[in-house]
Amino acid sequence: MRSNDHSSARSKRTGAVFSLAVFLLPSGALAQSSPGGRGPSTGDGTSGVAQGSSGTSANGASAATPSPGPDTNELNDRFEPKAKAGTVANGTNAGPTPGTAEPTKADDKKDAKKDEPSGKFEFGSYGRVRAVSDLRGGTGRGANIVSFGPRTDEESYAEIELRREDTWKDGIKTRIVTTLALLPPFFHFSGKMTQAIALRNLYAQGTIDRYTLWVGSRMYRGDDIYLLNWWPLDNQNTVGGGVGIKFDKERGDTMLALHAGMQRLDDPFQTQSVAAVAPYGFGSTQVIKVDRPRTIETAKLIHFFRNSPDKTLFPGNDAMGFKAVVYGEAHQLAAGVQRDPLTDRDRALPADTGFLAGVQLGYWTGVRDGFVHVFAKHARGIAAYDPLAVPTTFANDRTTSGASDTIIATGGNLETEAVGVQWGAYLRFFRDASEGATSREKYDEGAVVVRPNIFISDHFGVAVEGSYQQRRYALADADGESKLTTGLFRAGVIPYFSPAGRGSFKRPQLRILYMATARDKGARSLYPKEDVFSQRSVEHFFGLGAEWWFNSSSYP
Repeated sequence: MRSNDHSSARSKRTGAVFSLAVFLLPSGALAQSSPGGRGPSTGDGTSGVAQGSSGTSANGASAATPSPGPDTNELNDRFEPKAKAGTVANGTNAGPTPGTAEPTKADDKKDAKKDEPSGKFEFGSYGRVRAVSDLRGGTGRGANIVSFGPRTDEESYAEIELRREDTWKDGIKTRIVTTLALLPPFFHFSGKMTQAIALRNLYAQGTIDRYTLWVGSRMYRGDDIYLLNWWPLDNQNTVGGGVGIKFDKERGDTMLALHAGMQRLDDPFQTQSVAAVAPYGFGSTQVIKVDRPRTIETAKLIHFFRNSPDKTLFPGNDAMGFKAVVYGEAHQLAAGVQRDPLTDRDRALPADTGFLAGVQLGYWTGVRDGFVHVFAKHARGIAAYDPLAVPTTFANDRTTSGASDTIIATGGNLETEAVGVQWGAYLRFFRDASEGATSREKYDEGAVVVRPNIFISDHFGVAVEGSYQQRRYALADADGESKLTTGLFRAGVIPYFSPAGRGSFKRPQLRILYMATARDKGARSLYPKEDVFSQRSVEHFFGLGAEWWFNSSSYP
């Protein structure tokens, strides 16, 4: 099944995988989007931080950040045509404007200078840090029992981004992006000077006319569900390249993004080296026995419905809009021959394939950071498994041909000047490739989380969060009387300080956290008897936390 990409990072807004806006929108539009708030992305929607597979981070801590809503000024500029000097609105020549001087040589020099290449360096970051206790003398622990549970108890995580943005002649623009992720534990906690670092982005991108091209290693993703720190539809951590096309040059209401990339995990399932006799001299040397990366191609078609100079879909609100997304993936894994380390005998690894198809509907209200997303997708074969995970069960022919993954999800935020409410929920039906009727890798699961926010003043607020999550396995429970069903309920309160003002997605945010988690008998049975989580039905999670994001191409 798709696992949390343990180098996560949106992960806040939430995602490693980037918004297609990174490819299709002008770089200036992306640079404006970080601190303002998160609604449905008005670009193509591939944000990306570390969260790796299916919305989780490689370190287990996702960095999801919600997609920003449309910028009102940008929309006004886009919808209201401006007549050139010396013309009337219909474009006919109106002659020199009275009271203005004829252009001078100095003006010509200024115009010429505008066409000269220009560039700048940009710095951005996403991060979260926490210090929490279980109120029993130990540290607070994550308690989720489903694939994509509430993000409240995520580990500390940070990303540091440096990029170069240039504008060349003929309107060509380029962007070089490098993003490093810092993974816990940090030195001040562990006392160890060594720090785990992951490279989340390293790619080059160029835009000419309606086309955007990129090549490199990157997070390549769409819209997320912030409270679950998860990208439900498209979430690739890829080494490859892609192209984005705006069919409407001026507005970009219809866009297509294509991508191809690969992963070759450091696991004998995909790569293995064995000892061989050196051809000259003495001793042995290592040769590659298994070399079969998973190759993935993706296609994403997006269409926006919004007001324009020649049509009005939402009277009186140019900031309101709707978008529809159709998305697909194709996965291939080549055949190979693997050396069994126990018997020292070779065995065949058959070729494997899979596909994923999904849709998304997004609506932004045009009021503050209000938006609603609905997702649905279905995957078969190797595509049912996260690209950063290795299948552990197979069909009789040792392929994943019988595996499937079906997901329905929603997330959103609605707010006024005084209050706001965020939510996220999903249902998932996962079946592994094994042909047996019982398996721990066959399960149905779901989660729902709601977080009302009360904005006490411009800079202080209180959030109250409640959630429930459940997973049912195709296994008998300890009593052997019914299927193993596990569930837990969590509730808590989060007072916070918001220097940037009122809003569910204003950052930075400094918080006090308290959560109480109640696990049922089935959930406690998932832990060894020696683990206190198997012994206690209620856990506490209390401490301090901070989260920020700004000027990051991972979270447009």
